[in-house]
Amino acid sequence: MTAEDTGDLRKELMQPHPTGAAAARKPPSVPLAPMKRMQARFNPLADGMIYLVVFLGGCVGTGLRYGLWLALPYPGSDSPLWMAFHPATFLANMIACFIFALLTSYMSQAIWLRKRVRQLASRGVGMGMCGGFSTLSAMMIEDITALHNSGYLSFIVYTVLSFIAGIIVAWFGSWLGLRLTAVRSASLAVADALRNQEQPKPAIGVRVPTAAAPADVMPYDDANPQTDEIPVVHADPLTGEVK
Repeated sequence: MTAEDTGDLRKELMQPHPTGAAAARKPPSVPLAPMKRMQARFNPLADGMIYLVVFLGGCVGTGLRYGLWLALPYPGSDSPLWMAFHPATFLANMIACFIFALLTSYMSQAIWLRKRVRQLASRGVGMGMCGGFSTLSAMMIEDITALHNSGYLSFIVYTVLSFIAGIIVAWFGSWLGLRLTAVRSASLAVADALRNQEQPKPAIGVRVPTAAAPADVMPYDDANPQTDEIPVVHADPLTGEVK
């Protein structure tokens, strides 16, 4: 063992290390008190408003997907290339990817919104509405149906196209969300600067140079200064009272 290794080992031994139960591979966790388990600020699973907004958002998303399915029904195709392609499912997944990415990036930078508002909007619109609007399960059923009908090429094209297009629209939604927050942050910064300009500024002292004294003038120095006007007092060191 070299001197450098010995020095590193000595530094490692000098570092504080946990002992007792805290040094175990899986340290013990301190459970919450029974009353705190029922409070939303300590336990997110006890937040009833989160359940409500996710439920309502899921209902809205499911209704929108059903309406889109009615507006764009499956035309049916025997083509080996487009047998698995369902326009309503594909469009619903792309819109959900875009909205979820846009919402996530926007809420992560929107510091002018309250934390609770951002939390409920992310859960309600993102998890609830986008989760109910998108449907990977329907896409898998469409792929499996195409495989059963020997539409192997359609299965590959539809799956690859869905994932590549989903990544592209998610990237665009994330970029757009950051762009919108940057514009809003710039406008707020300009408003703060204008507000600060309208407020009165405190006075600023400026030093004015004075004429230098002649070189032949000696500084005044009184050998016996008069200190009779300064009374000598004694204060109690404990109470601070002047005697």
